[in-house]
Amino acid sequence: MTQSGRHVLVVGAGVIGTACAHYLVESGQRVTLVDRNTVGGEASHGNCGCICPSHLLPLAEPGIIGRALAGLVRRSTPFFVAPRFDLSLWLWLLRFAGNCREKQMIQTGHDALALLQQSRMLYDELIKKYQLKCDWETKGALYVCKQQQTFKALSAKNELLRTEFGIQAKKLVDQQLTDMEPALRQGLAGAWYFPNDAHLRPDRLLRSWSESLVRRGITVREQTEVCALSLRDGRARAVITDRGEIPAEQFVFATGAMTPSLAGDLGWQAPIQPAKGYSLTMPRPQTCPQRALHFVDYGVVATPWRSGYRLGSILEFSGYNRHVDPHRVALLKEGADQYLTEPCKEMVEETWVGWRSMTPNGLPRVGPCPEVSNVYVAAGHNMLGMSMAPATGQMIAQMLNDQSPAIDPEPYRLSA
Repeated sequence: MTQSGRHVLVVGAGVIGTACAHYLVESGQRVTLVDRNTVGGEASHGNCGCICPSHLLPLAEPGIIGRALAGLVRRSTPFFVAPRFDLSLWLWLLRFAGNCREKQMIQTGHDALALLQQSRMLYDELIKKYQLKCDWETKGALYVCKQQQTFKALSAKNELLRTEFGIQAKKLVDQQLTDMEPALRQGLAGAWYFPNDAHLRPDRLLRSWSESLVRRGITVREQTEVCALSLRDGRARAVITDRGEIPAEQFVFATGAMTPSLAGDLGWQAPIQPAKGYSLTMPRPQTCPQRALHFVDYGVVATPWRSGYRLGSILEFSGYNRHVDPHRVALLKEGADQYLTEPCKEMVEETWVGWRSMTPNGLPRVGPCPEVSNVYVAAGHNMLGMSMAPATGQMIAQMLNDQSPAIDPEPYRLSA
């Protein structure tokens, strides 16, 4: 591979930006990684750390609009749209509704699966090669149902995953379920086990990964907010930050839910809406889950680590606010307590809220900016940024090096 040694500036040091920096360095580029916070300090920090090829079907599916409307009157649902006049939100919702068809859902599933499976393979490689310390576990994941009706619906969905996408899962009921996962209560309707899923601890991954990148020569500039992009003759020449200009030859914006704020500079209206998510990080209970658990009836995820465990949920379209709603926090605990033998402790090490970057069709936008020739975007990964990061970073590096990407980039183009 020819190493051109161009200077590439990556804006956004979450898991997507860090993955872009990693594969750019591997391809011989000189990289500066910039973030207004710390590395992994925004949405990546509160992620549950599930690496889940099983979670390939998008939020935009038949029936979701009815559940969203129910959320307007019943705030106990994990999917909630706060009623307000916001033209960009309503235009986004119209596009979202247009994607809630079975044919579109299946096509999106295939496009998502390409990124998910490639990333799953790349995680195995890079964690081993660079000895990243991130509580990496490859024990699969369980999607657990309390109600028979929910289990029946999940079983029908899993039949689609098997026949259409080749995803293999094992059905577990009664003693089979509690034998595999003793942390679960007796009397649950059943579960499906996905052996190829994995999990990790996001904050430790980003810390270890960034340290590895620094050792390989990248420059990291934290607490540096990008305010504008300096353009000349249709090309970017520098970013203007609150700490001065940073020039570069190529630019990658991995800015998640904040990407729409760059529309004026990029000349591209990002079809991204922020959706607030919650997570609670707690000490390990005495009887701790052994693998990631998805509590389907309540939309709650529990991820165990050697150093603790985390509950995550909620998809709240309420704009850019960081208000912590005690009701939402209670829903996380109440949902988990319906499934686990050991109730959630009162002691919480961290309560986190942050914004997921949601697109109308559930796919990220990855590729060159149509209006600025040396600028690339990698954003809009919905709830799957951690799961899709390595394949996204690899794709960006291959594009910048004028190579054919390992995955067809067409479904993720910015104009999609």
